[in-house]
Amino acid sequence: INLWYLLGLIHQQNTVFRVTHIELQKNNLSQDTHQEEPEDSECNLLCDCQSQSKSYESRKREQCQATRKLCAASVICLIFMIAEIIGDLAVMSDAAHILVDLASFLISLFSLWLSSKPATKQLTFGWHRAEILGALMSTMIIWMVTGVMTYLASLRLLHPNYEIEATVMLITSGCAVIANIIISLTLHQTGHGHSHGKPVLANASVRAAFVHAIGDLFQSISVLISALIIFFKPEYKIADPICTFVFSFFVLATTITILRDILLILMEGTTKVFNYDAVKEKILAVDKVQSIHNLRLWSLTMNQAILSAHVATANTVDSQQILKEITRVLLDNYTFHSVTIQIEQQADQKPDCVFCQELRD
Repeated sequence: INLWYLLGLIHQQNTVFRVTHIELQKNNLSQDTHQEEPEDSECNLLCDCQSQSKSYESRKREQCQATRKLCAASVICLIFMIAEIIGDLAVMSDAAHILVDLASFLISLFSLWLSSKPATKQLTFGWHRAEILGALMSTMIIWMVTGVMTYLASLRLLHPNYEIEATVMLITSGCAVIANIIISLTLHQTGHGHSHGKPVLANASVRAAFVHAIGDLFQSISVLISALIIFFKPEYKIADPICTFVFSFFVLATTITILRDILLILMEGTTKVFNYDAVKEKILAVDKVQSIHNLRLWSLTMNQAILSAHVATANTVDSQQILKEITRVLLDNYTFHSVTIQIEQQADQKPDCVFCQELRD
């Protein structure tokens, strides 16, 4: 009897030990699960922060390079202007023209500095658009100067009783051509195309300044050509207003592309770098993505855009993984300032929703 009693006690202790061991295993498993979730969340947050940091660093590098180019162009303008003022009287008239160029470059520098200011509660996206407004103002200066030149050329056609000093024109236009060639080479950007696999456009401020310099170069060449004609054939002084009309057309033509991009950005559009269909295809190519709607793209600058979209997936169990993959694909291929994706179930889609309809071309 004592033996059977002792065996019963041993069996009860073993049962209690097994139950306790199972409960400990469950507790450990539960703790591991709770630890993994914060780790995944922390990993997603880290990826987002790294992406934002890369975008910020890229933007800073772009602004530093643009500032260096604009400062160099301004110094060159200042040197030529001082040399013309203290030099021969023949080239002093071109100093006023170079002063206009210098003012345009300083406007671009100011707008570039303003665009680097941090965001505020009222300007949550920051001051990025100041760069676009500066480029627009610089382009408007080109149009105003060209308008004045065209007006003066019209007066010469209407009142041909004027005299032209061909030698003065040759010296002035020669100095202007040299100055504008140096400034244009300084402001020229090689950022068009692709950089580290990402398509990029040139900085708006430098691009506008470069267009301004090219316009001045065309005008200087116009004056140089007419001066050469008049120098050898004084009776052909009508060549001066005619050359002004012809080259004014080329000057305005150089501004069309940048003016179009500026107006697109101010109208909440995007430049050709951020192609709507191409971006949509990139998202649809991600595994388990079934459809996308309410895709919105708009640009802060010529190099940075913002994206928001609703993505319908086949399974929402690993929606965080799909979200992470979509964000990675977009940031690897484009220079987005920020990306906002909302994951939804395909069953929740409403075909007649106004906001879910496909956009027109």
